[in-house]
Amino acid sequence: MSETHAEVHHGPNVRAYLVVFAALSVFTVVSFVVNGFVRGGSLDALSGMLIILAVAVVKAILVGLYFMHLKWDWGRVFFMIVPAFILATMMVFVLLPDMVLGWK
Repeated sequence: MSETHAEVHHGPNVRAYLVVFAALSVFTVVSFVVNGFVRGGSLDALSGMLIILAVAVVKAILVGLYFMHLKWDWGRVFFMIVPAFILATMMVFVLLPDMVLGWK
């Protein structure tokens, strides 16, 4: 069964965007509630920070996967991101002696 170009669907539909929007809204409310518990004294600051940090990571992953289309285009983006990370790491190690020696 061959599909024409008009029938091929790439990326999320409106329902997926609305589900992700709802999830992001719920996670934002969770962050505010945790902050309220920390300020009220029923949760210590470290636990609150770890919960809010975990929520922020989940939100960033959702945004990257759906709104930046990484879920569908990762194969293309992978070949651009990996060399950039390798070059950035190499630059840090190459320039680190200059930064340390020129600290004065």
